Amino acid sequence: MVFTVAQTTAFFTDADQLAITAETRIQLATEGLANVEDLAEFDDESLKQITDNLRRPGGRIPDPNPGAAPGATIATPSFIFGAKSQLRLKAAITIARYYETVGRVPSAGNMRWNPVIKTFIEHWKALKARKETANPEVPKISKTLHIMKWTEAFSDFARRVVGTRTIPLSYVIRDEVTVPAAAPALMANQPYAEVFGSVEEELMARASHTHALYREDNAALYFFLEEATRSTMYASSIQPFSRRKDGRGAWTAITKQYAGKDKWASELKLQDDLLHTRKWKGQTNFSLDKFISQHRNAFVSMQQCAEHVEFQLPNAYSRVGYLLDAIETSDASLQAAMALVRNDETPVTGKRSDFEATAACLLPHDPVAKKRNTNPQRNRGAEVSAIDSSKIKSGIGATGVPLRYHKREEYNKLSPAQKKELHEWRESDSTTKKTNPDDKGKRTSSSGSDSHTTKKMKRLISSAVADELKLRKEAKSDTDQKVEDGAYLLSLVQAHASSTTATTPTAAAATPKSPPAVTLQSILKRAANGRN
Repeated sequence: MVFTVAQTTAFFTDADQLAITAETRIQLATEGLANVEDLAEFDDESLKQITDNLRRPGGRIPDPNPGAAPGATIATPSFIFGAKSQLRLKAAITIARYYETVGRVPSAGNMRWNPVIKTFIEHWKALKARKETANPEVPKISKTLHIMKWTEAFSDFARRVVGTRTIPLSYVIRDEVTVPAAAPALMANQPYAEVFGSVEEELMARASHTHALYREDNAALYFFLEEATRSTMYASSIQPFSRRKDGRGAWTAITKQYAGKDKWASELKLQDDLLHTRKWKGQTNFSLDKFISQHRNAFVSMQQCAEHVEFQLPNAYSRVGYLLDAIETSDASLQAAMALVRNDETPVTGKRSDFEATAACLLPHDPVAKKRNTNPQRNRGAEVSAIDSSKIKSGIGATGVPLRYHKREEYNKLSPAQKKELHEWRESDSTTKKTNPDDKGKRTSSSGSDSHTTKKMKRLISSAVADELKLRKEAKSDTDQKVEDGAYLLSLVQAHASSTTATTPTAAAATPKSPPAVTLQSILKRAANGRN
């Protein structure tokens, strides 16, 4: 609705609106700001110019002093333009430009200072603050963030980045290019429609793609897409849009090729099948917690898919039912917890209609988790085996230093403890390489090579096991026990060395029975678990 003359005057001069004096109001008209419709043509720079002109107006006026000579004049005095009026006029200019962007016509109802313009300014300040902060990291396509999940992540990224027009870049890649000419009705006492819920959402939904600055935002989006797809197979999909830096075209191409409705439908079927067909019996090390997480993640994925293809998502009651049906166990405690869930059908608060409450009820009765908790020594042995074998295989010392030759730059970066261990390793290594004087000039036999390898392996085993036992000394703090452990491990290493030493035919014949083979796996297993 167009402003009437009376409504225009009230907008500029009423105390609960802009509170501008009548004289200043007339002067504003001479500056080009005569009507509310003129507000959208001004910006911060032009408002500053108006303020300066009101403070130092040009021209002269008749001298108002009673004793002034006839025809006397004085310089035009400054016009009153208080700080409150300046603040409100600036806000009015901003909201008028916003209405122009989203296709609304200013009216007496949507241009009231309290509460419409005041509410708008709070939204606008938040948008400007985001525009001035550093952009978040661009999500990149990778093995952990595959193309379909990436499209969701990039859409969220585009909503967080505010472009040149102080609009989130998401408006560039929205589904519709042309929006309806008639904007939805405004929410009561708000500067946006109820269907949008905020100034930001209305800008993203209705900002035109024909504005002069749209090209800047479109190019910015292209560069983000190029960074996200760089060095991937998907880079070729956006290459045709490189010359024009068409971000919207690049986004449309990549989503149609790799994240179309058929892809989302396939993903939806996969997750739906998981809820209906996958079973958990508790007979392996796969815990109930992980299985429940699979159900939870499957539902989240289905929610994302439902935004692209038509699908009726399961409600909370159905989700709990799918989970209970998938658990097949003979554990009495877990069965009792499941029965408790099935019988708790209290409206709103009942576990039968609350997936997370059901999970919280079932997890304490997980038989896999209880089995782990009741056998900590077994878990400890597995950890020792995994850690020690990795150290031994990679040739890493107790301090974490690689047992090999280091260049000067690498050596200087080592800690004193690492340098000491590396020095000791080199000394012992050089000792093993010394040849017997009786064998001088002879080719080193295979048995000598095996002996050197055995000694090196013995050092690595001793270093790795000693390091792990040191880290876990709180489990066995008794000194005698440590001595016993050391002697036991040393005997195993010596047995391993003697078993690999070459024997003469006579010695082999004299020995009625060869010693049992001692493997690295047996050493580690007995070091962790053999405490009889």
